Amino acid sequence: MQATIKEVAQHAGVSTTTVSYVLNGTGTVTEETRRRVMDAVAELNYQPRHAARSLRGRSHTIGLTVSGPAGRLADPVVAELIAGLGDAAAQRGYYLLVAPVGEDQPEADLCLSLARTGRVDGLVLLDMQVDDPRALALSEAGVPHVCAGPPPAGSESRAAMVDSRSAAEMATRHLLGLGHRRIGLIQLPSELAESEPRYQGYADALAAAGLEVDPQLIVEAGRAEEDGYQAMSELLSAAERPTAVLACSDELAFGAMHALYDAGLAVGQDVSLVGFDDTPLAAHTHPPLTAVRQPRRALGEQLAALLDDAVTGKKETPHRVTLDARLMVRRSTGPPRRTLASDQ
Repeated sequence: MQATIKEVAQHAGVSTTTVSYVLNGTGTVTEETRRRVMDAVAELNYQPRHAARSLRGRSHTIGLTVSGPAGRLADPVVAELIAGLGDAAAQRGYYLLVAPVGEDQPEADLCLSLARTGRVDGLVLLDMQVDDPRALALSEAGVPHVCAGPPPAGSESRAAMVDSRSAAEMATRHLLGLGHRRIGLIQLPSELAESEPRYQGYADALAAAGLEVDPQLIVEAGRAEEDGYQAMSELLSAAERPTAVLACSDELAFGAMHALYDAGLAVGQDVSLVGFDDTPLAAHTHPPLTAVRQPRRALGEQLAALLDDAVTGKKETPHRVTLDARLMVRRSTGPPRRTLASDQ
């Protein structure tokens, strides 16, 4: 016999209203309460009316959970990816449901709730982490999903990603080609799956040039502009500062650029700087920022195609798609000062 919401509430020791809050992503409940409700839903195999209706056919909706600070959807990196995802999903007959993650809400729980209540046929995961709990939970539950970035090691999750390792190597080779030998790296947080490939690309380029990685030239930062400022300030405080820096996001590069200004240094002359994303603002900084351009719209389109394949059970199609980036060279990079002097 089909379990009822009242039985779920009794099993979890909460009210039916609280169960509705958890399943609909509304109201305010504690993490402990949310977990009790979700455990009860799983144990009783409860399917709300919405889910029961969707069993007659699919919901034809794909879900995208968005965490982070307020205004994240206005971030050009996210907005362009969503544009590609939404258009490609619509062409395949899907709606796109965007669900912000609550401040104290585990994102994996929200993903499972959206799937178990039948609101979505599958989910797109952004900001992939090493051993990402969302991908692991959805894989265990058999929920179709696709990762926007490297999936957890050993998982069978479908994924679309940019070849960040090759992109970082290309950016570092550009700086080496200009004559730089002391090249700093402002790295993404190590828990992000994109962090290690970008470091590896940086290291690959140095090794190919016969240079060793200098740990004093690498700073792990956060993700905000202020983190880039602090990271560049740390690099500039070294006994022998770098003549060029690769920042692993445009946000970090913008902060680094401000730190150089405040230190009285000219970007592209005293210190060269490369960003990673090529957001619209990159072409309008002073000087314009050399940056790795990621094909964000194409990435969104690939995510929609892969998720559609997962939802419809197509096993013969590729599970992983990797896209190439390109380097947009602008005036924030140039030869080191000593090279300029020797040419005069």
